[in-house]
Amino acid sequence: MSDVETFSTPLSAEAISSAWLSALICDLSSPSFILERSFTNDSYWRDLLAFTPDFRTLHALPKIQQFFSVPVAVARPSQFRLLPGVRHRRISPTRTFIQGIIQFHTVMAQCTGVFTLTQSEDSSWKAWSFVTMMDRLSGVVDRFGVHTPLCRPAEWNTTMDYTAVVLGAGQCGLSVAARLENLGISTLVLERSGAIGDSWRSRYESLETNTPRAFNHLPFVTFPEGCAKYTPCRDVADYLENYPRILGLHVVTLAHISAASYDASSSTWTLTISISGKTCITVTARHLIGATGVGTTGGALPFTPSIPGKSSFIGSIIHSSEYKSSSCAGAQKVVVVGGGCSAHDIAQDMANHGSQTILVQRSPTAVVSRQTIDRFLTGYVGQDLPPTEIADRFYVALPLSTLRNSQYNAMEMHAHIDQDLRDNLSRNGYLLPGPGDNFLHRLTVRRGGFYIDRGCAKLITSGKITVKSGHEISHFTPTGMVFDDGSRVMADLVIFATGYSKTTIKEVAESLFGPQVADGVHDLGGWDSDCELAGVWRPTGHDGLWFAEGDLFAARFYSQFLALQIMMREMGLLSPDQRTYVQC
Repeated sequence: MSDVETFSTPLSAEAISSAWLSALICDLSSPSFILERSFTNDSYWRDLLAFTPDFRTLHALPKIQQFFSVPVAVARPSQFRLLPGVRHRRISPTRTFIQGIIQFHTVMAQCTGVFTLTQSEDSSWKAWSFVTMMDRLSGVVDRFGVHTPLCRPAEWNTTMDYTAVVLGAGQCGLSVAARLENLGISTLVLERSGAIGDSWRSRYESLETNTPRAFNHLPFVTFPEGCAKYTPCRDVADYLENYPRILGLHVVTLAHISAASYDASSSTWTLTISISGKTCITVTARHLIGATGVGTTGGALPFTPSIPGKSSFIGSIIHSSEYKSSSCAGAQKVVVVGGGCSAHDIAQDMANHGSQTILVQRSPTAVVSRQTIDRFLTGYVGQDLPPTEIADRFYVALPLSTLRNSQYNAMEMHAHIDQDLRDNLSRNGYLLPGPGDNFLHRLTVRRGGFYIDRGCAKLITSGKITVKSGHEISHFTPTGMVFDDGSRVMADLVIFATGYSKTTIKEVAESLFGPQVADGVHDLGGWDSDCELAGVWRPTGHDGLWFAEGDLFAARFYSQFLALQIMMREMGLLSPDQRTYVQC
């Protein structure tokens, strides 16, 4: 034996990724379609239109092989290329992934795939997660350059024809319209308010985005450089108002749909539209996209719990949707009921302007600082940022169905950042979730029950805001309220930041288009069995009817896939049942 010990040099992330890509190419081209060289047994494959005309997530290698064998054979992927920027990602003190992006072509599109590799027991690296997505259709050229308005001015007639009509000029409606026009699909946007951006202007004045500016812009147009990192609501409203001007989108305000009908034989919608101060017009279109916010304006109403004695209260009771600012309230003793972001923001606003403020927290709230949020959004914060398209793909690198364990590990990794914040809140009676429940799960899956701190926590720990937690309101009195533990509080103003009534996609469709259209919509709502949002950004069950909803990131990212789904239908690339691609 030699006296000199030899050590093997660890392979770089790029070398490991290149070796994995070679194994993937061999597996995908194998007649037996056995993926065991490139995927772990417990792997996930999420596909956003690259191989299937819908959003699908498959878990476990046997199911992946069974499901994707035919779609991959039809798509015939080729021209695989590893993109720069492969990275290590540590999700726990003992577990590290390698993540990167590949580019490839199918017979109909250019696509990307985001891989997450883990080291197997035999020391080989295999995909634990693989997210494939269509980027653009072959032969279809993007029409939008930088700030180049390419849409023709609308010529108003009593009868008009578009390929698509979008209801709602918020972030989702504008993003979908921009994506469609970029593909050459004529699109009309109808907005029922008097000005684009009013949905943001109508919120309370202290509202800011909870995520940084680079995470929030819509397709093709970024926020102005002068905007704050966390953008005030009025600046968001102004950005949305300018957006269609920059891109030349066709938007009509003060527009209401008086009637909507669908002719299945011609695959055509006929809409009667009333516009304030103008004669009613008739618009025909092959696709109708509801982007009115599947929450409030899509049929949901502000929810205020029914509490005995409310009529006896001599003060004021409002819902958070009615709140504008502390200067408008003018109350000395304020009770804010709720545990989400709006409740904390409003309590902070009132306390900062001299009101005696009580925050009624009926159940635990997951709280994180903006510093922690920045750790989760590294592709959008700091210097030398990657292009937004690359950052977005890394952001969705893990399917939602993988996130329960990875979210727990990620929160544990960053727990030290907010340890003092949580300890101080707990000492002041604030309820925090227990083990197994965390902020990321509430943000991405539950979509509620969390707060991103922008100053309210300090007011709570300093005693400027009093927290009443873990007890329900029993009844109102003329001067305040009594809780189920017998305690009482005095109030001049009670603000219920208790959210909105729940609605399904079918209920939204009925409120917008009537019961006949709603009958054709799958009454799914929430998450489907693949942990994908049912009926949003994807087929609804009714031909030619789509829905778009979500935050600014969702508007930018998922609007691309909705536009591609519409484009593929216009190009005749789907089978008659629209469940598979045609063989080219």
